[in-house]
Amino acid sequence: MNNGFCAILTKDRLYQGIALYRSLSHNVKAMKFKMFILCIDDEVYYILQKMNLMNTTLVHLSEIEEKDMLKLQRERRMNEFCWTLKPIFLQYILNKYLEIDRVTYLDADLCFFSDPAVIFTDEPHADILLTTHDFEDHFQHAENECGRYNSGFISFKRGHNSEHCLKWWKENCTIWCYDRIENGRFGDQKYLDWIPQIFHGVSEIRTPGVNIAPWNQLKYRFSIKDGMVYINNSPLIFYHFCGLRIVNGGQIVLTLEDTGLITAIHRPYFYILDDIIKSVSGIKSDFRGFFIEEGRIAIGKYHTIKG
Repeated sequence: MNNGFCAILTKDRLYQGIALYRSLSHNVKAMKFKMFILCIDDEVYYILQKMNLMNTTLVHLSEIEEKDMLKLQRERRMNEFCWTLKPIFLQYILNKYLEIDRVTYLDADLCFFSDPAVIFTDEPHADILLTTHDFEDHFQHAENECGRYNSGFISFKRGHNSEHCLKWWKENCTIWCYDRIENGRFGDQKYLDWIPQIFHGVSEIRTPGVNIAPWNQLKYRFSIKDGMVYINNSPLIFYHFCGLRIVNGGQIVLTLEDTGLITAIHRPYFYILDDIIKSVSGIKSDFRGFFIEEGRIAIGKYHTIKG
């Protein structure tokens, strides 16, 4: 099966997006894959072109011919606009690249620590794969607000079922996709709660080690065995660095409630980011892909990238 992965990158997500690509290309072994990156900014497109990433197709935003897209871009904040683009980009890939049998959307702040192929072999007949948040008790209230499922990893197998689901998701996101909780909706994500009720062939990912994140990491024991990161007795497949913001060349801020650094995953990630920032600077010395979110950064906890 030819698997495609895709991500949407803005200027302030470029460094993490490159880290995502590196982690994926390093860990994917037997499974054939291709990476598709939708570049929102001209600078992002330019830098990634210069990096000449293997197995990667770059798509400039101007190539997505979607009705009312420019209007939505003007009306919505950048993160809201990118959320709106998720089903549109997934649809674009399946329509244009007929050799791709399955396409999986990845948030830029994911990082893979082992081969994700097991996710798909565990659910071989699923048309649509959804990732649960798996909130720990302390965060359970967030499920009612943000949804049972996390849209940072969502996968569609080519076929009519996926086509209908993506069309439905796109139509809803086009009408309403905002960074707030309103009438049972939240961004692109709360819509996912309805997908198992409306469509067939939908499965929750049951594979251990998927979407470990600040909101559930205290449920697990982290360890390193034979050079691999484990959670409890299973390999960590990917960690979701949600809330992590790179604010300058040497510091990051954790904007979610701080549960402490996990040395086995945070330190390697910081070193990778440090190397990527230097590499990008070598391509475009005046590029600054840092977040400016005064409110969230003010309440976050600072850490040094170089550790």
